[in-house]
Amino acid sequence: MILSTFNNNLFDGKTALVTGAANGVGAGVARCFATLGARVLLQDIDAAGLERMSRELDFAKGGVETLEGDLSQPGVAEEVFEQALRTGGSIEVLVNNAGRSSAQNTSEITDENMQPLIELNLKSAVFLSKQFVAHARKRLGGGSIVQISSTAGIIGFERRAVYSATKFALIGLSKVLTLDHARDGIRVNVVLPHVVETDMFQRTARQDEADHWRAGIPLGRFATIDDIGALVMFLCSPAAAYLTGGVYPVDGGAMAGTYKGVA
Repeated sequence: MILSTFNNNLFDGKTALVTGAANGVGAGVARCFATLGARVLLQDIDAAGLERMSRELDFAKGGVETLEGDLSQPGVAEEVFEQALRTGGSIEVLVNNAGRSSAQNTSEITDENMQPLIELNLKSAVFLSKQFVAHARKRLGGGSIVQISSTAGIIGFERRAVYSATKFALIGLSKVLTLDHARDGIRVNVVLPHVVETDMFQRTARQDEADHWRAGIPLGRFATIDDIGALVMFLCSPAAAYLTGGVYPVDGGAMAGTYKGVA
């Protein structure tokens, strides 16, 4: 329903690279781009998930390609982007969605459990953005980068020190890329999902946990994948041509302040 807001030819002739696209938010964003005419490059470590998404998106008139790789490994981001260029020829949109979370008490933080989050959540976004900027400047065509951060990038969440640090860092990265490359026609924006009703969330969240989270959201529901996808579509569209350096929570009002459910 949300996508009916947009013309289904919106991204005709454009190619979008979406990381972490086999499941959840990344899959939803990729589905939106395919629905609106883009050629979509799906990247993920999950080979079976990529194959499933490729079959699901076979309707895409722009075409769909898959790129397998573990972005938590040093050097893989550069390899993935080079492969994407060989596959797509030209890339107009980059969505850095790949990421993971983990929970530790401060005393439990170690190099071993910290480094994979830094590599995947932050460094892969840095190096994919670097490659995208070089490509966009070479073809003199500009482009759009969307970083998928989290509301944990603007507030703290208990036992998520490292995760939250990487999500804060994505915002800082994006602010600087905005300043450095606006005159190259490259726009950079950050989307901050709060609680998203993905299949994984539905499988893993206990009912009491879900009720607790929902109670703090003024709109009274969790975000859907299409809520995230619709904002990404807008930010990558000509309608957002003057928007860059922005940070956009998708939170149903949760970041507006403490909410106690008063009618």
